[in-house]
Amino acid sequence: MSGGGCFVGRPKNGANGSQKIGGWVLVTGASAGIGRELARAFASRRYDLVLAARTETAIEALARNLVETHAVRVKTLPVDLSLPGAPQAMAEALTGAGVEVGVLVNNAGVLDEGPFAAGSLDAQLNLLQVNVVALTALTRLFLPAMTSRGEGRILNVASIAAFMPIPQLAVYAASKAFVLSLTEAVGEEVRGTGVTATALCPGLTDTAMMRGSSLAQPVPATMMMSPKDVAEAGCAACLRGEAICVPGLANKLITGGAPLVPKALVRAIGGAMNGGGWERLAGALQGLAGKSGRPKG
Repeated sequence: MSGGGCFVGRPKNGANGSQKIGGWVLVTGASAGIGRELARAFASRRYDLVLAARTETAIEALARNLVETHAVRVKTLPVDLSLPGAPQAMAEALTGAGVEVGVLVNNAGVLDEGPFAAGSLDAQLNLLQVNVVALTALTRLFLPAMTSRGEGRILNVASIAAFMPIPQLAVYAASKAFVLSLTEAVGEEVRGTGVTATALCPGLTDTAMMRGSSLAQPVPATMMMSPKDVAEAGCAACLRGEAICVPGLANKLITGGAPLVPKALVRAIGGAMNGGGWERLAGALQGLAGKSGRPKG
């Protein structure tokens, strides 16, 4: 991790005079997609920001834009969270710069798809390093100071994949299930301290990562949510201290029903979400209907 830059705007008060969480907002994976829009959402609420991502030029350009548009202070922190020790190096760098993180946004994540047994083990372990290990480390590193101050917010970006196994996305979906579980557990542990933890669980979102995935190919563009809409919902839920935020009515229906239906049907729905699984979904529904129609005894 190299040293970051700093873009400084003029001091400000809370938007609309509302009470704000003290400290800076640290956003990982801030160079594009949902992460970039989350940075914009917090900046529009007059929060100072630390933008962290691998692509230094992208976060520096975003920093300049946020300063010009919202008159906030913005620091940039180039970092590769797939490298062991990167979260610790980030925490040390920010502490050394006198930056107090009041809101932690763990957005950085990677996607790996294909049959689990045929996939690259290195790619799968890299995914876990970013999606699980780095997120866990950053949460652990910044949470104690928040609880000591008596205020803070943690926003962990999960996915609706957290609610069901998804064939061809086995490791990704499992990593997001971890994120959701960790966030809910930590949220309960810090209840009443002034600190809250929120899991943002978007569905199909129009990002470069999603457009490059076969997951989005069979889905009409009208079913995609925009990164801006997802980020606005997540930012608002985080500041309100909500435990789980699932943007979009269709996504709410999918995630709300998952715990109530048989596991075989949940797996079939997961397969259908990744394309080519609609036949399995139909078969699971037929099997469920057949069981319900059999005489008992």
